[in-house]
Amino acid sequence: MKQFIAKLQQAKIARLDLCPLPAPLTPIEHGAVLVFAPHPDDETLGCGGTLALLRQKQCKIKVVFVTDGAGAGSLSADAPAIRRKEAIAALSVLGIDDIEFLDEPDGSFRNSSGFEKKVGQLLQQFQPDWLFVPSVLDYHRDHVAIGQAVLSCWQNRKMPGRAFIYEIWCPLPATHVIDIGSVIDIKKQAISCYALPLAHCDYLSASLGLASYRGLYLPGKRDGNYAEAFTEVEKHAAFGGLLQKMLNLRLYLENLLKR
Repeated sequence: MKQFIAKLQQAKIARLDLCPLPAPLTPIEHGAVLVFAPHPDDETLGCGGTLALLRQKQCKIKVVFVTDGAGAGSLSADAPAIRRKEAIAALSVLGIDDIEFLDEPDGSFRNSSGFEKKVGQLLQQFQPDWLFVPSVLDYHRDHVAIGQAVLSCWQNRKMPGRAFIYEIWCPLPATHVIDIGSVIDIKKQAISCYALPLAHCDYLSASLGLASYRGLYLPGKRDGNYAEAFTEVEKHAAFGGLLQKMLNLRLYLENLLKR
């Protein structure tokens, strides 16, 4: 039986494409874009370049910060107020002034009927052409929970438009990349507004390094390229669909890391 299964697997591998790459994605024009960020800085690190491009394309953009940014109790009492000011400054660099803070607990976010109701209202009111959410494969628990909750609401309500997962702590199995080379300096400037997180980790170098790596996927380009990568989520919820597969992988990875 093991040999039979091994032969089936080998046959599947033999049929794989040589090197399938994420498809280039062109920013839309004059569209509505809704972004959910678990913490202040996630939006800029994960999709700041793309948001800058979308603003240049005259898109209407709203960014929703889900938690209060208190650092799960590891930061000073004034951290939420500081991070809120930093978020406003960073988004101003990106050309965005439509911002909402939901002030859920940082580090211990739990989905609830109240949160789902708020997400549903935002989706209904904004009617996004593009929706950006954190990865459900991410290592940060808040990112997983918020990504799962928002995308489930989007699927269950059968909303129009397209939904994309962005990456922070864990690279994605990307389906699309967006060339952000023309706005990389704007992304750098926006990240630099987040002085509090940068005092703890060199997020700037990490984000630029990831964008440089993702730039390898851009067709017909060589040196000095930057891109942001995304995974597009299917519109309709399905048992065993992408969200469930990614969540299962996230749980599997955690068990491996705990050994």
